[in-house]
Amino acid sequence: MAKHLLASPAAIALQIEVVGSDLDGQQYIERTQTLTITRDGATILLANKLAPESELIVRNLVTNREALVRVVGLIREDASGHVYGVALLDPSVDLWQVQFPEAEPGKRTVLECSRCLAVKSVSLTEIEMEILESKCALTRHCECCHSSTIWKQTARDVSIEQKRISLREKSAPEPAALPAQQKRKDRRIAVNSVACIRYAGREEVAVCEDMSRGGFRFKSRKKYPEGTRIEAAVPYAQANVNIFVPAQIVYHQELSATSHRHGVRYSKLPGQSDQNW
Repeated sequence: MAKHLLASPAAIALQIEVVGSDLDGQQYIERTQTLTITRDGATILLANKLAPESELIVRNLVTNREALVRVVGLIREDASGHVYGVALLDPSVDLWQVQFPEAEPGKRTVLECSRCLAVKSVSLTEIEMEILESKCALTRHCECCHSSTIWKQTARDVSIEQKRISLREKSAPEPAALPAQQKRKDRRIAVNSVACIRYAGREEVAVCEDMSRGGFRFKSRKKYPEGTRIEAAVPYAQANVNIFVPAQIVYHQELSATSHRHGVRYSKLPGQSDQNW
């Protein structure tokens, strides 16, 4: 494929093959096409629904080149499928074999974390800007929350907020070290779904806050002590056939008299390697 100088982003349909896992953890291979391409990613149409920040393999069927990409976010969905913005994990990979003009210096955007209200000035990629403009929100990793959260543009002054954070950190007591079972390697992904917890022959539908490769975190009206062995289905849909897997409560936090937060680690199954929740 000859290289042509194109504007970025460029509306161009390239035939691609996508390999990944959907929201239910089922692997799939789907042939589709790009809707737009940029020097650092693309927007693609998929029949499968994906989790933000999950990773996919995208193969250019014209050149047979392939690369790892990260799902930046959902742009829109309609009868034809789901349109996602994806970013190359290695921007130096020439997946599209297309020449773009020299990139202009990225503009700084001030974003606010919807969970902890942290404010940060960031330089967004073209794909991130496209999603932010279309959805008015962006999923990014928050260092304060130690998980992926929803970020929105804000008019708050970054320098003032940084001074406030600095003062709070100086006055705050030294945090206690996390127990060994609460240390993790996998990144959490913020989700808006429900989980079904099965314990002692009873089932409870609870709010799932975030997920990782090895477990998830949920809120419940019930208290499950640390070490409690459960079965869990995440995500859970009442009208569908759900798959329950063995898991264990690894920490408990009392939020109020009727609200509790729990961390869950999937149990090791025969033939599986160790997983961190």
